[in-house]
Amino acid sequence: MGTVKLYIRIAEGIRQQIEAGQFGPGDKLPPLAVLAKEFDCSRATVREALSTLRGQGLVEFRHGAGTYVRTAAVEMWMEPLEAAWLLGVGQVEELLDTQIAILAGISGIAAQRRAHSDYSQLSQALFELECAAGSRDSLLNAELHFFEVLALVAGNSILENAFRVLQESFRSVLRLLDSRSTDALRTCRALYDAVQMERVQEARDIVFRYGETVLRQVQKMRKNGSRGE
Repeated sequence: MGTVKLYIRIAEGIRQQIEAGQFGPGDKLPPLAVLAKEFDCSRATVREALSTLRGQGLVEFRHGAGTYVRTAAVEMWMEPLEAAWLLGVGQVEELLDTQIAILAGISGIAAQRRAHSDYSQLSQALFELECAAGSRDSLLNAELHFFEVLALVAGNSILENAFRVLQESFRSVLRLLDSRSTDALRTCRALYDAVQMERVQEARDIVFRYGETVLRQVQKMRKNGSRGE
């Protein structure tokens, strides 16, 4: 399987601190800079680790306030499928179908509710994605962050939680691909515009086209035998 990625080790370290009682339900975690110094890594790596824990339901982000341990999160713990290679090809395709359907639902609701919501966080997420275009890992993290924020501002907690449950498996699939091949940046720009213009069906269609592109890349990778085995 190879070595465990740094952000996964850091996420596990923070998880152990929580389970040991160092941080209890409702407690605020230290700032990114403090955690980065503690784990001797970059803030971006800590941010990715916290996103992993958020996807698992252990912590939550509060806009402008930091990261907090979720109440009852330990009792609700769910281990995600971190490695896409643990899934069969059919399961990967089913995972993509499910996550894209969830994202399409989120996008449609976000566009529908545009007039009644503050989407400044989504603007910032798109800006961060545009700034991250030069690095593959940074681009992937920023792409998933854009989708996270979209799920948050859409205001449907069921869809948001469904996205989080599958997020790390989705991340693992996308890690096997080149984000440029999925046209992530152009997709998110188009999706942002559709949401801002309250074009519900267009927003959904953009997500479905994105899903078809990702699925083609996965199938192409399988045919070429490029599974990193």
